[in-house]
Amino acid sequence: MPSSRDRALKEDGLRVVLIWMLTVFLSTFAHAQTLTQRPVSQNPVTAAEMTERLEKSALRTAKSAPKGAARGASVDFTWPADAEEYRKLAKHVLVLVSVVTQDAAELPLRRVYVDANGKQTQLKKLSSHRSGVAEGSVTFSVLGPHREDGFYLAPAEAMMAEGHLQADFAKRRIGFNLYKLPGTPPDFIKADSDPLPAKDARPEMPALKAMLQREYKGFELPESLR
Repeated sequence: MPSSRDRALKEDGLRVVLIWMLTVFLSTFAHAQTLTQRPVSQNPVTAAEMTERLEKSALRTAKSAPKGAARGASVDFTWPADAEEYRKLAKHVLVLVSVVTQDAAELPLRRVYVDANGKQTQLKKLSSHRSGVAEGSVTFSVLGPHREDGFYLAPAEAMMAEGHLQADFAKRRIGFNLYKLPGTPPDFIKADSDPLPAKDARPEMPALKAMLQREYKGFELPESLR
């Protein structure tokens, strides 16, 4: 049975002129960031859907930054479907981060991490794939022609904390807000009194591969799972 998924769209604009319900605006350096929490879904996410979500993000960005923005992103993450899968994944959450930028030198992302409670927890990178953005799309004209899709593993505890999922780009941009935490875990994870993975805990590869193939369609499998 597919697990619940939190979705988010992230926009990085030059200025903010409107504040809408369910949208949180955070300022970092000279940029404004918009994080929008998406409805929970039981359906697998496809590469085409992430492309569509980036396009919607670009359309929103264009309203506040008509001349375009330096970069933008969309995030999707998936909790384990049940207690057994949670155990097999060693208390981890699967995270997909799609970013688009004007400058290819900003990719690959240097790191993705949770900033919460005065500390940073770096996510384990599984893979990343770079591609171009379709010319003629709003994403291309507003956010840029360079895209990267990356899969990561995050400790369940970190994704339940009050804070932000953030990314540091290869150059220039650090502390780029991707998602406003906490996420909404299923009840069996909420009931876990210690959702922090054990030191050096590793997910079982067959379970991780099954989860990724079930929840995400049209993406390249990480080399370690092929």
